[in-house]
Amino acid sequence: MDVHQKFIFAERQLNEGLIRCDEQAAIQRRERHDPSARMRCMHSFLSQLNHPQRGIPAVYVAGTSGKGSVSAAIAGILQRWQLKVGLHVSPYLQVPTEKIKINGRLISQAEFVDLVDWVMPVAQQFLNETTPASIHGMASVAIAFEAFRRAQVDVIVCEAGCGARFDLTNFLDTEVAVITNVGLDHLQGLGPTLEDIAWHKAGCATPGKPLLTGATGTALDIIRDEARTVGALLTEVPPQQNVFVQNDLLAQQAARALAQRMDIPVSADALREGARDLRLPGRLEPMPTPPQHPLVFLDGAHNADKLNAALPALFAKAQHRHPVIAVVGFLGTKAAPELVRPFVDRVQHVIATEPTVYGKAPYPAHDTAKLFHDAGIPNEAIPSPNEALLRAISLAGSQGAVLVTGSFYLVGQLREQWYPRKTIAEAQTSWPEDNHIKTFGN
Repeated sequence: MDVHQKFIFAERQLNEGLIRCDEQAAIQRRERHDPSARMRCMHSFLSQLNHPQRGIPAVYVAGTSGKGSVSAAIAGILQRWQLKVGLHVSPYLQVPTEKIKINGRLISQAEFVDLVDWVMPVAQQFLNETTPASIHGMASVAIAFEAFRRAQVDVIVCEAGCGARFDLTNFLDTEVAVITNVGLDHLQGLGPTLEDIAWHKAGCATPGKPLLTGATGTALDIIRDEARTVGALLTEVPPQQNVFVQNDLLAQQAARALAQRMDIPVSADALREGARDLRLPGRLEPMPTPPQHPLVFLDGAHNADKLNAALPALFAKAQHRHPVIAVVGFLGTKAAPELVRPFVDRVQHVIATEPTVYGKAPYPAHDTAKLFHDAGIPNEAIPSPNEALLRAISLAGSQGAVLVTGSFYLVGQLREQWYPRKTIAEAQTSWPEDNHIKTFGN
């Protein structure tokens, strides 16, 4: 096998070998009943791997929306200070190496294969029906930590996967913690109330260390209580009208706080430019299309807060294009009326579709279409994402715009049409240099 074939095989080992589809519901029930058991399991898992994350100062970023953008901006700022930075984000769009960046570059296919070989013997020891955590999740996090250890990074910037208090990433030597905001998302695992969700997010606080947040209202009260309880040094970043400005401020203040703890001279230019140069795949990302095509944007917004931020920003980027057609697909646990409301009076037509991801069921396209019908938005259901996108491009015409949203998995699936996953993995970047402007479907 060549290196890419080995890479595909390693990815399958992690997914098909470790994701227990028939046990998912039981695992989730056990985690809700005793979430601390999940953390004890992860501690044991990392112990057998000699805790690769220990000894590396970390910035730990939690929140409902914006945590990926804030994490990437912090990493960008720190890199401009000549630090070697390991960035871990979740989920990935197309290839698993997108979750692990070192100074902005994805780890190589060969490195990933070697890391999977390293973790699998331990992962297989946990592969039984009583393990109270996702073995795939534990292995993926451990792989990232080990990649950073091997690269001898100066700092880890890590986005929490879900919550923080009982998240599998919460084993870092955290120097600075960030909570971007708190909204109603992941209700089954973190809810059912906003207070519950805030309590989970506040679990990133570390005694005697800075904790920054842009949260407001009841959620901020919960975070304040947690900071007092554990002795974290809380800084409240005032809310801004523009969520992107808010995220920029959080990133700058978090980087500044880390610089103070590590005794690093602060460069004001790096603070500004690190976030200014931020580019993230699948976050209001324009696809390279020719002039006769509609503009196409991909955004992985999957909760009401993110959609409320993404849609106005889309209109600003779309330069008064008309009509705006949305291709929308949710996973089985995501679809709800509040996810439809941000589209009202903002899009002219919705095409409901179904993202495809191993081990997770999509919300049926026809049920999604009904949600939009009930909201009074013209719609249709096309389960195939590729066919849905072709239909949207046809409806939008050369003067219109298309937005693909509702799930990172859907975005990743359709991004493949412009940026093939093989090329991304080989080039170690989400934007391979050999990409060319193309007409989708040709």
